[in-house]
Amino acid sequence: MWKLFFNIAWFFSFLIIIPSWRHRFQNWNLYGYREKLNDLLNTVPELKNKKMRLTKGGGSLAFVFDEKYVYRVRKRDAEALDVFPRIAREIRITNALRRFCTVKIPKIQIIHGNKYVFYKTDFIPGVILANLSVKTLNAHSDEIAAQLAKFLKKLHAANPVSITDLTDKSKDKHWCHTDLCSNILIDPETFIITGIIDWEWATWCNVSADFTSLYDRRRKMRRTEIPIKTVIKYYE
Repeated sequence: MWKLFFNIAWFFSFLIIIPSWRHRFQNWNLYGYREKLNDLLNTVPELKNKKMRLTKGGGSLAFVFDEKYVYRVRKRDAEALDVFPRIAREIRITNALRRFCTVKIPKIQIIHGNKYVFYKTDFIPGVILANLSVKTLNAHSDEIAAQLAKFLKKLHAANPVSITDLTDKSKDKHWCHTDLCSNILIDPETFIITGIIDWEWATWCNVSADFTSLYDRRRKMRRTEIPIKTVIKYYE
C-alpha cells in the first residue's frame, strides 16, 4: 500500500511548478523516497529484479525484498555522517544482547550507498503487536504478557562485557530497549512473539523505561491489559 501511495504522490509532485517547493515536498513530505530507493538499487543492483514493498514506522523507511531482506533508511536525517554512529552503536548492542534474549533480534549489516546509509536485516515474519485490535489484544493478553515478561527478565539480567563501556556502575540500571510499543512483532494466528526490532534507542537505564514504553507512544496500548499484566508477571 505504501509503495503505491508514495509512487503516486511522487508522480503528482511534479505538478508543483516552483522547483524549490517541489524539492521540499519530495524530501520532507515524501522523505526523499525515490532518491533513496534509487541509491539502494544502484548500490545493490541484484535487488532490481526482486519484488519490493515499502513500509514505514518511527524514523525509518523500510524496503522489503521478497519477504527475505529488509533495508532500512532514516526518513530525514539519513546522510551517512549523521546516521552511521547510531547504526554502529545499535549493531554493537544487538550483537552483544542477542544471545541473552528469548525472541529473535535482527542481525544488522551496514550498506553504504552513494549518499545514504542503509541497514540490512533478515525479514522477521509477523505483524506489529500494537496494530492488532484492542479486543484481540485483550483476549490474548495473558499469553502475550507472559512472553514479554520472560523477554524483559532475560534482557534486564544481561550485562555483556563487550558493551560495558556503554554502561555505568549504577545497581538500579539495566539494559533496556526503551521503544517497545511499535517494535514487537507477533504471529497473528498463534500470538507468539516472533521478534523485537529497532534497537536504536536501547540504553542502560532503569527498567521502568521498558514498562512505560509498552504503552506511552500508542493510545491503543493504553486501552489494553498487556502493560499491567506484563509488570505483574515480571515481578511474580
